Amino acid sequence: MRILIAFVMILLALPVQAQEEMGGIALKYPFLDTSANHLQFLGSDKGMEKFYEKLDRAIFEQEGKVNVVHMGGSHVQGGTLSHTLRSQLGELAPSLNIERGFFFPHRLANTNMPGNIYVKKIGTWEGCRNSIPRNNCPWGFSGIDAITRDVEAGFELQSFREAGKAYGFTELRLFEYSSSNTMVPVGVPAPDSVAIDTVAGVRRWFYNELQDSVAVRFEVAEGEDPQYTLQGVQMVREEAGLVYHALGVNGAATKSFLRSENFVEQGKYVGADLVIFGLGINDAYKPDSEWHPEEYKMRYDTLVHWFREINPDCQFIFMTNNDSYYKRRTPNEHALDVQEVMQQLSKEHDAAYWDLFQVMGGLNSIAIWEDKGLAKSDKIHFTNAGYRLNATLLFWALWEDYETHLQSLAP
Repeated sequence: MRILIAFVMILLALPVQAQEEMGGIALKYPFLDTSANHLQFLGSDKGMEKFYEKLDRAIFEQEGKVNVVHMGGSHVQGGTLSHTLRSQLGELAPSLNIERGFFFPHRLANTNMPGNIYVKKIGTWEGCRNSIPRNNCPWGFSGIDAITRDVEAGFELQSFREAGKAYGFTELRLFEYSSSNTMVPVGVPAPDSVAIDTVAGVRRWFYNELQDSVAVRFEVAEGEDPQYTLQGVQMVREEAGLVYHALGVNGAATKSFLRSENFVEQGKYVGADLVIFGLGINDAYKPDSEWHPEEYKMRYDTLVHWFREINPDCQFIFMTNNDSYYKRRTPNEHALDVQEVMQQLSKEHDAAYWDLFQVMGGLNSIAIWEDKGLAKSDKIHFTNAGYRLNATLLFWALWEDYETHLQSLAP
């Protein structure tokens, strides 16, 4: 009975809330094309069904975990976009536990990071990103490494769902490059048990009681040159719910992540029931002579294949590029090619397609967003307000489609 009541309450609330929210957005931002704010399916119309079925079990039966991976470049690394969408997905049901999931502690790699992650860097660290051509490192799932050779190095880590409220975990996973590591991480508080997968490069610390922070120091193997390479962190809880993983590297394009030699093996620990693909703004930021849409599509085909090695039932949302300018001077018309490629990918991989480019107003709309305080002067990136609006638009497109799914289940 409790499950049925929860189902009915969500089903009744969905259309009213969606209409009111989108109506308010349309009035506040009349330059948007809110009529285009829908998930489209150019292949099978069941392109989100397996994800929704797992989400149903997590919400209505408190059973299992559903994993969302948001993959992109600086839009994702900055954190506002992914944190907003993570928080909004938590509004689907009061009982839905939202888990922090996989992330990279970017401060250790000397680059910007989300404001809701606290990292205290101790000692000397250097970063190595897959988006920088001259870098050549053994990347894992995150596409970024933090490397130290300082025996006094360490870090302290905490992540927040909102001000003063940290994410808790009973398992902490450190993603590592095991082959070259001679320094052994030591946790404070000390874990109650440890498991290590040296093939994937995943160290798992288990705690009998809920933790909300951890400090890491190192022990050095005798007679070895000190070195440790960190490739990511994941906070894990036992409860059922939705886990939202952020996978963003400044400057990353599709080819960047194809450099990650241990992507699939580490990705199996992260899991992926739904991948939100937002890679393309850096692929398309090129002169016409260097832009090849067919190669861009082929790289996406490979990423889809990798994620289906991680989970054969993985489903996808292909998100178009936002409108942007090339070198701040001219509208980047390659965004039109990206639209076509994303439509092809949606059809061929039975995936969802969300046309951010059209929703935000089409070609040259980034200038309006900048004028309204929603985009930065580089005419590529958004302000925090713009990222929050971006996330809200995608959330309501997702909510609308989930409503259709729930209505199909109603007696």
